[in-house]
Amino acid sequence: MKLQYIQAAMLVAIGAQPAYAQETAPQDAEAAQQQNFDIVVTARRREERLQDVPVAVTAVTGEALRSANITQVQDIQQKVPGLTIQSSAFGSNVLQVAIRGQRQFDPYITKDPAVAVYFADVVQNRPQGLNSGMFDLDSVQVLKGPQGTLFGRNTTGGAMIITPAAPTDRFEGYVTGGLGNYDSWRLEGAVNFPLADWIQVRAAGALQRRDGFTKNITTGQRLDDEHKDNWRLSVKLTPFDGFENRTVINGFKADENGIGYKLLGSLPGIGFGSSPTVIDELARLAALPFHTTTSDLVLETKIKTFSLSNVSEWDVADGVTLKNIFGYRYVDSHIPFDLDGSSMTFTDANDKIVPFFPSREDMRVRQYSNELQLLGTVLDGSLDYIFGGFYFLEKGRDRQASGGHGGVSAGGVYLGDRVTYSDPVRNEAYSAFAQFTYRLPFLEGVSLTAGGRQNHDKRELTSRNLISDGTCRLVDDAGQPLNPCQAYHAKSYNRFTYTLSADWKVVPGVLAYIAHRKGYRTGGFNISATTPAQFTPFNPESVKDVELGVKTDFHMSGGRGRFNLAFYSQNYKNIQRNQGSLINGVFTQTIVNAASARIKGFEAELALQPVDFIDFGVNVAHVHARYSSWMSNGVDIAASQFAGTPAWTIGSNLGVNIPLGDIGELGLRGDIYHQTKTNNSDNNFLSAWNRISPTSIMPAYTLVNGRIDLRNIAGSRITASLWAKNLFDVDYLAGGTELANTGLGYTAGFLGAPRTYGAELNFRF
Repeated sequence: MKLQYIQAAMLVAIGAQPAYAQETAPQDAEAAQQQNFDIVVTARRREERLQDVPVAVTAVTGEALRSANITQVQDIQQKVPGLTIQSSAFGSNVLQVAIRGQRQFDPYITKDPAVAVYFADVVQNRPQGLNSGMFDLDSVQVLKGPQGTLFGRNTTGGAMIITPAAPTDRFEGYVTGGLGNYDSWRLEGAVNFPLADWIQVRAAGALQRRDGFTKNITTGQRLDDEHKDNWRLSVKLTPFDGFENRTVINGFKADENGIGYKLLGSLPGIGFGSSPTVIDELARLAALPFHTTTSDLVLETKIKTFSLSNVSEWDVADGVTLKNIFGYRYVDSHIPFDLDGSSMTFTDANDKIVPFFPSREDMRVRQYSNELQLLGTVLDGSLDYIFGGFYFLEKGRDRQASGGHGGVSAGGVYLGDRVTYSDPVRNEAYSAFAQFTYRLPFLEGVSLTAGGRQNHDKRELTSRNLISDGTCRLVDDAGQPLNPCQAYHAKSYNRFTYTLSADWKVVPGVLAYIAHRKGYRTGGFNISATTPAQFTPFNPESVKDVELGVKTDFHMSGGRGRFNLAFYSQNYKNIQRNQGSLINGVFTQTIVNAASARIKGFEAELALQPVDFIDFGVNVAHVHARYSSWMSNGVDIAASQFAGTPAWTIGSNLGVNIPLGDIGELGLRGDIYHQTKTNNSDNNFLSAWNRISPTSIMPAYTLVNGRIDLRNIAGSRITASLWAKNLFDVDYLAGGTELANTGLGYTAGFLGAPRTYGAELNFRF
C-alpha cells in the first residue's frame, strides 16, 4: 500500500476499542466494557477493584496496550498521568523512569532507582533490558507516591508492576505478524496448553527488527535500530486444593547499533562553547536532516537478561494465606556511546589528535530476592492484615571508560582514557513489614489503614580507577597512588518507613481518601571517585507525602464513566543528584545530596463510554517541583529545574467500534499525547547568566497515534490492522546529557522517533 493511503487511513483512526482477550474468543461489547471498567489491581498485595483502592493507581489492561500499539515500556507514559519515561545515554533499552518528579538519571550499580519496576512480582533493580517482556501481558499497574510498606524495594517515587498473561485451563493461543517502514517486522505469539488438571503451561515469544531511523553520515551506521529477541515460559501448578505455584522464566536479548547521539548546542564563553570546531559542527548539522548525526564512534550495543519468578500461595486456614515470592535476575550489558555526538577532535600539546567524548559501560549483575507474606482477615471481615519479610542481594561488576574530555589530561597533554572498575559490588537489603486495614463497624463505608516497614541496607564496593596505560588514579589522604590500585568501602543504612490512610465510601461509586506515606532510597558510593574524600558515601534520600483523592464510577443514559482525581504534596530531603564537573581537569559525574525540595501536583483521569460503540478517555497531570536549596561547589543553583519532569502532560484517546455484519467489526482508534518542555539534566541553572541553561531544555511536543482494526473477519478469529505512531512526523528531542553547564560548553542528546507505520495480522486459536 502506498504511503499516502496508509497515512489517510490513519487519519481516520481517531478512536478506541473496548478490551477483549487477545487469546480468547471475541467478547461482545457489553462484556468488553465491563472488563475495561472493573479492573482488578494488587496495589495492596491483594486483589481489589481499582476504584476501591485508596491510593493513586493507574492500570492498563494487556488488550488496551495492544490496541494503543504499545510494544515498548517507554510508551506507557502516554496512558499514565504523572509518569514520564525517557531513554538514557545508554540507549532505549536502559530507561529513566520518573513518577511525580522522582527520577533516576543513570543506571549505575551503586545507586537504586526512584521508581521500582516489577515483572511477575519480582523487582527489576537495574534498568538494563526494561523494554523486554512487553508482549502477552495481563496488565500494567503504576502506583504513584512513596512505597513505604508493602513492595520489595523501598522507593520514593512509586512502582510499575508488569504482569504477564497467566496459564489457563484451555488449549489456546495467538500469533501476530507485522511489517512496517524502516524495514521493520515483528512476530509475536503465545500458546497455552494444560498438561493435566493441575499443570498448566504457557509459552510466548516476540521478535522485533527495524532499521535505524538516525543516519550517521560519518560511519554509515543506521542508529536507533531494533533487534530484540524475547521468550517466556510460564507454568502454574495446583497439586491440591488451596495451593498454587506459578513460575515465570523470561529471556531477553538486544543486539543493536545503539542510540544516535547528536550534538545539540553550545554555550558561548564556557569551555569549548565558543570553539570554531564546535560552531562549525553545529552549522554543518543545521544543514542536514533532523535524524542525522556526525558521531565518529562505531556502536554495537549488546544486552542480555534472564529472570525467574516463583510465587507460591497456600490457603493454610480459613481466611489465612501464606505467600512466598522468589526472584532471580541476570543482566549482561555492553554499551558504547558518544557523549558529544559528533566527529569533533582536539589536539593536545604533543599534537595528539583526541576525539571529544567517547564512552562505554560494561555491566554484569545477578540479583536474588525472596519475600514471605502472611495475609488474612479477622473480626468477621473487619480487619485485613499482612505481615512479611523481604531479602534482596545484588552482586556484580561495572566497568566504565571515557576518553577525550572524559579522559585524563595534565599540562595540556592527553594521558589516556579514564577506566573505572567497580568489581565486586555487593548490595544487600533486609526488611520486615506489617500493614492493617480496619473497616470501622460504627461508621459504615469508612476504613483506616496503617503500615510500617523497618529497612536495613548495606553497600559494599571494591574500586579500581586507572588511566588506560595502567597508571593508578586512586590516591591516599596524602595524594599518593595506592599500591595495589584498589579501594574497598562499605556502609550500612537503617530507616523506618510507613503508610497511613483513611478512606470513605461516601455513596456507592464514590470513594474519598487521604494518605500519608514515607519512602526512602538508600545511599551509596560514587564509582568514579579517586580520593578518600570523594569516596564519602552519599546519604539516603527521603520523601514524605500527603495525598488527597476521590474515585468515582457513574452511569449515563446507555453508558458509564469513571473519574479519578488525586492531589499531592511531597517533602523531599537529602535529594540524590548527579553533578557533572571538571575535577583536576577530568570530567567527573558525582552523586551528591542536593538538599531539599517541595513537589506539588495533581492527576486526573476520565474514561467515558457514552454508548456501547464509543470509548473516550483523557488524563492530565501537573507537577510543580521546586528546590528549596542546592549548593553545588559553593554555588547556589537552587533555581535549577527538575529534569525529566514536564510541568504538564496530557493524554487522550477516542474510538469507535462499527459492526459490519458478516464482514466483522471495524475498530477505529486515535491517541494524542502532549508534554510541555522539560530538562535533560538536573544541574541546569547557569549562575553566571542567572538563567536555565538553554542547552538543557527539551522543547514541548505533541504526538498523534492511530490504529484501524478489522476484527473477526468473516466470522473467523483473524484480525487485520493498520497502525501509525507520530502520525504527523513531529521532530522532537527524547533526552540527552547536559555537558555545557559542567565546564565543557557543549551538549548532545538523542532524537525522538519519526513517523512509523505498518500493517499487522493476528490469528487466535
